[in-house]
Amino acid sequence: MSNFYNMPKLPTENSPKVEIFVDDKAVMVPGDTNLLEALKAVGIETPHVCYHPYLPVSGNCRQCLVEQEGPRGRMLVIACYTPVTPGMKIFTPASSARVKNARKATQEFMLVNHPLDCPICDKAGECTLQENYMEAGQNESRMRPEYGKNYHGNPDHQFIDAKGQVRGGKHVDLGPRVLLDEERCVQCDRCVRFMRSIAKSEQLQLAGRADHTYITTFPGEKLDHEYDLCVTDVCPVGAMTAKYFRFQKRVWLLSHTPTISMDDSLGANIWLDHADGRIYRVMPRCNPEVNRSWLSNTSRLAFQGFNKNRLPAMGFNVIKSAMGEGKVAVVMGGACTIEDMAAARMLKDSMGDKVELFGGSLLKVSEPDGIAKSGDPCANRAGLKLMGFADVSELLKRAGEFKVLLTVNADLFGEDAAAAKALEAIPSRIAFSAFNDETAKKATLAFGIKHWSEVQGTMVNNLNILQKLNACPVCPDAELRPAYDVISELAGKKFESASAAFKKAGEYASVLAGLSYDTIKSTGKLLEGGEA
Repeated sequence: MSNFYNMPKLPTENSPKVEIFVDDKAVMVPGDTNLLEALKAVGIETPHVCYHPYLPVSGNCRQCLVEQEGPRGRMLVIACYTPVTPGMKIFTPASSARVKNARKATQEFMLVNHPLDCPICDKAGECTLQENYMEAGQNESRMRPEYGKNYHGNPDHQFIDAKGQVRGGKHVDLGPRVLLDEERCVQCDRCVRFMRSIAKSEQLQLAGRADHTYITTFPGEKLDHEYDLCVTDVCPVGAMTAKYFRFQKRVWLLSHTPTISMDDSLGANIWLDHADGRIYRVMPRCNPEVNRSWLSNTSRLAFQGFNKNRLPAMGFNVIKSAMGEGKVAVVMGGACTIEDMAAARMLKDSMGDKVELFGGSLLKVSEPDGIAKSGDPCANRAGLKLMGFADVSELLKRAGEFKVLLTVNADLFGEDAAAAKALEAIPSRIAFSAFNDETAKKATLAFGIKHWSEVQGTMVNNLNILQKLNACPVCPDAELRPAYDVISELAGKKFESASAAFKKAGEYASVLAGLSYDTIKSTGKLLEGGEA
């Protein structure tokens, strides 16, 4: 059983400042956190392997050693579990050879049975051990070749390689999405703590003792959970690997686009990692107020369908003529940005009372999971409300009043075919969609637009935080345009950029007036009247 202590208390803007002494210099640090985080706040990075800011502190890797002066003199302590106290005196490798040598020694112990397969390891380039090794300056091995390495692993998985060396288990199948390389594991137990404390489903555990310890599932069980791929994120080495990304691309060849996952109203912050015009993986982007460092499998793996079943663009004049005469119902889906909504409001301004604006989804709202999903699949529901859109349920009751239906990123027939059947009473149906979905198939005219992963824009999540999307350069068709671009041209005042559309949104929602993309931090901006 791994240690289970307490969750780290992370510093905030409101953290009280206290004076401590680091390497004989007085510094002001957050006084309500652990020493590791306090040092980080003043620019001093402390190497660590088992510590994670959003997991209970375990303190088993001993990589974060520093010296603290006490009544019995200076002694080594672990920074991850040492609370900050006013006036404490701390010594780092900058002034203490003892700390430098201690870190070097613990690093050597951690590597003594770790395989030297960095060139073929998926974690190479973002491996904590590699980073700590370079910092410690441990460049010479003291391993006696006649003994060799004692690889960790389940005895049932061990094998003898071509050199006669006993090896640990390779590509052990833990479940439908995760493979384990047992001999790379350093027993940090981050994965165990994640499944126990965050996922609330203890499917992993440490078995064995001492240098025979290994990570495993319970007998006859598999690692299978909506958040199980998070264990590959928290794994500091190349032990836990995601099947979908395994051996796909070297991480240093990937570019990273920060954006928002538009499949849920929490708006999980993500990285779209891409190269060669395609997305290779989606990773959680840390946001303490939203999804912390977690991401559901549903959100993470959705990218695999982003470039499939896409709709092509059409000539603009065809759309304009299709608007026809009579009342027009415009329905904006949850994946629409604030900029798209500003364009729709402008369309209503240009066409007057013949246009009515609706928004939302026919999918059911479920309970929040407390990790990275609110349970509401209408991502920008708060934005729709802010911009003055009526709920789509009102349209279902009044469908007979309209001659034209314009849906934008709203697959109503795919969400609830029975409820959406009422919309068939509207004779002319135009669908603006990234995909040839059920609503596009039911439409009299379907027009391809860019997917939310390919556009710049903003959304408001269910915590009333304004968050920014960025365009990932992976659009499969250069002719496709963002929804706000097409709709604003329909309105007769085409937006030249997403920022121009966002500025226009400020005319329809006073809380957005005066804001710009530059005022939205990477973690978003809490709007007035919201609660963090």
